[in-house]
Amino acid sequence: MKKTLSLLLVLCAALSLLSGCFEDGSGQQFEYDLEAPPSNLDPQLAEDESSLDVVGNIFEGLLVKKADGSIVPGVAKSYQTENGGTRYIFTLRDDATWSNGDPVTAHDFAFAFKRLFSPETRSPYANDFYIISGSRAYMSGQVGLEGLGVKALSNTSLQIDLSHADESFLDLLTTPAAFPCNEKFFNSTKGGYGLTAEALISNGPFSLTTWIKEGEKDDYLVLRQNDKYSSDSPVVAGSVVLNIVPDYEDRLKNFEKGETDCLLYTDHPKSVSEGAVSYQNTTWALVLNQKEPLLSNGNIRRGLVLATDKNAIKDMLPAYQTLAGALVPPDIQMGQQSFRAFAGENLMPTPNAQAAKETYRAGADSFDAAYNAGTSDDDYNSLASQITVLCPDDEASLSYLQNLLQLWQRDLGLFPKVETMSLEDIQSKVYLEDYDIALVPITATQNSAESFLADFYTGSERNLPALSDPVVDSLLQRMEDSTSASERADLCRQAEQAILATNCIIPLYYQPQFFVQGKSVQNIEYNPYFGYIKFKEAIKN
Repeated sequence: MKKTLSLLLVLCAALSLLSGCFEDGSGQQFEYDLEAPPSNLDPQLAEDESSLDVVGNIFEGLLVKKADGSIVPGVAKSYQTENGGTRYIFTLRDDATWSNGDPVTAHDFAFAFKRLFSPETRSPYANDFYIISGSRAYMSGQVGLEGLGVKALSNTSLQIDLSHADESFLDLLTTPAAFPCNEKFFNSTKGGYGLTAEALISNGPFSLTTWIKEGEKDDYLVLRQNDKYSSDSPVVAGSVVLNIVPDYEDRLKNFEKGETDCLLYTDHPKSVSEGAVSYQNTTWALVLNQKEPLLSNGNIRRGLVLATDKNAIKDMLPAYQTLAGALVPPDIQMGQQSFRAFAGENLMPTPNAQAAKETYRAGADSFDAAYNAGTSDDDYNSLASQITVLCPDDEASLSYLQNLLQLWQRDLGLFPKVETMSLEDIQSKVYLEDYDIALVPITATQNSAESFLADFYTGSERNLPALSDPVVDSLLQRMEDSTSASERADLCRQAEQAILATNCIIPLYYQPQFFVQGKSVQNIEYNPYFGYIKFKEAIKN
C-alpha cells in the first residue's frame, strides 16, 4: 500500500502539471484492483480478465460499443454496405494515430485479421470471425492471403467481405480480436508483442506507461491519456492505476473504503444493490473429459448425467444464482430475442436414479467384458478408482459438489476423489486436457448464441470439453453457412441439443456478474461479454 500511495502522489503531481484536474471534472485519476497480472496484451490473444481490462482501454477498433448497447464510430468514421449486406467498406479517420506517431491505417486492420486467422497465432477468437469469407480456408491453408475477405483498398479504406449477411457482424468489430495491429512495430518486438509496456503501442484513449512486475502483490500498471488519440468524444479521465490484488476480500474492502472506483462483485452487492448492474452470462457446469478411458464410454457419461439431480443444491444456491436447465446462459440473445425464450428453458433429461444405474452399469459391464476377454488391461473398478473431480477452492463450490457426488455414490456406486485448487489452475488443466471431471464456469464472450455455441466446434481454442463430434460440427458449419436468420436460429437450437447429447457437459447453475461504481463516480463502462472496464469518459463528482 505504501508503494501504491507513493505512486498515486507522484501521478497526481504529474497530472496537475501536465493536464490538471479541471473544473468540469476531467483529468482525474481512477483506481481499480485487478485479480491477477495481465498475461498478454496482444488483442488477438488477450483472454484473461486482467489483460482485457488493459487492452480495452489502450486500443480501439473500427467501431465502439457503448454501455447502452449502441455502436458508434471508432477509428472508422463511416461505412457502407454492398452486395446485399455481404460487403462492408469502412472509411477511416484521417487523424487516427498510434501512440508512437505512426498513422493508423487500413493496412493495420488487414494485418490484424491476417494474424487472427493465422494458425501460428492460435487466437481463441478466430472461429468467432469465420463469417468473413475465405477465413476458414485461409486458416487451414487451402487458400492464400488473397483468398481472405479482408483488403486494404487504401490507407483509409478497408473492405471486408462476408460469406452471408449477418446483423451481429458490426458488434463483432467492437471486440478486441478486431483491434488493429501495426505490422512494422509488431515485427520489431521479435515475438515479445504485448508482453511488456515497451513492446506495445496503442491507438486507444490511453497508453500503458508503466507495467511493474515485481511479484504478484507488488505489481501495478498505469494508464495515461494518449495524447495522439483522436475521437469525436474526448477522453475525460486523466489516468488509471491498476493494482494487482489477488484476494477478493481485499478488493472488496478497498472498494468499500473508497480506495478504488469500481468493483466486479462475486456475490450480490447487498449494500449497494440499487446501483448494481447485473449480467447473467455464465453457466457453471461439470465438464467430462471423454478422452479419459472410463469417460470415453457414452453409457458411463449418460449415467452420470441422469444421476445428477440439481435439486440437491437448489436450496444451497443464493437468490441470485438459479439452476441451469440448458447450456447457453439466460441473458444471451439470438438476434433481438432471448435465446432461452426461443430454444426452451429446460433441455436436460429428468434425473432418474434407476435409469442412471442401469445405463451406467451397462457401461461398466462393457469394460469388464473387454477385460475378461483379454482385450483391455483395465477392468471397471480399476478405472473408476482413478476418477478425480477438480473443484474451485471456495467453500460454496465444494459444498455444491459434495452434495452432487453423494448422488453418484448412492445411485452409481462411484466414489471419485475431489481435488480443490484455484479456478485458474483448473482452467489450465482443462485446456491441457489433464483432468477427468472439472467444475468450471462457461462464460459468454459475446452477446450471441451463435458465438457461444461455435466455441464447441472441433479444434476451437475455447472448446472446454475438447469436443470433436461430427453432428455438432455439421450443425455449426450449416449455421455458419446459412443466409437465413430463422434457419440459423433453428440450427443454433439443434446445436445446443447436440452438444448436450454428447453428455460431456452437465450444466448446474447460472451465475450473474455484478458491476458497481463508487457513489461519487459516473460513466465507467463495463462490457460483460468481454469482461473489460472502460475508463475513457469516467468522472468523479
